[in-house]
Amino acid sequence: MIAWAEDRPVSVDIAEARAFAREKALKEGTYAHLVSVEGVMRALARHFGEDEERWARAGLFHDLDQDLTAEDPGRHALLAAEWLRARGEEEPVVNAVLAHARPEFRTNLLSRAIVAADALAGLLRAVALMRPERAAGMKVSSVRKKLGEKSFAAGVNREEIRQCTEIGLELDRFIEIGIEGLQLVAGEIGLA
Repeated sequence: MIAWAEDRPVSVDIAEARAFAREKALKEGTYAHLVSVEGVMRALARHFGEDEERWARAGLFHDLDQDLTAEDPGRHALLAAEWLRARGEEEPVVNAVLAHARPEFRTNLLSRAIVAADALAGLLRAVALMRPERAAGMKVSSVRKKLGEKSFAAGVNREEIRQCTEIGLELDRFIEIGIEGLQLVAGEIGLA
């Protein structure tokens, strides 16, 4: 278990956090999605000058209970919040996990960013999986093209991606930051 100070972790170990995510994610695809959002959130934190580890954990844990709550979407994020609190996770991360599924928790930059990052990571992963070089060399223009193709990665909520303006980013810059984030974690999820 991670020991927390007032509002800052004493020790943050992303390997330990990933092990926890791997334990809770029942499907390999879910784990890969969690890690891809981790990367996008880490890159966003760098851009905004925020706590990278906090934002990365918010991304990593955002869909932690997805495989267990798929049949009961009303419990989605609530179960993950229970697990995270029991684990000793800090409240800003728990709030961001809740925010990605529940608009009433979108009260700050972190909790608004997770929504757009979740959707963008899904699109970026789909684009990377169809490219021979995977995440390497991915261009904003090719992602924009796929964003416009509604049949491509049809489950990705394009409106949530466009919510990047709510965190002060133009779409192209948001995609660029997202690509950088996916490249940070590409090796962990087979996209290097």
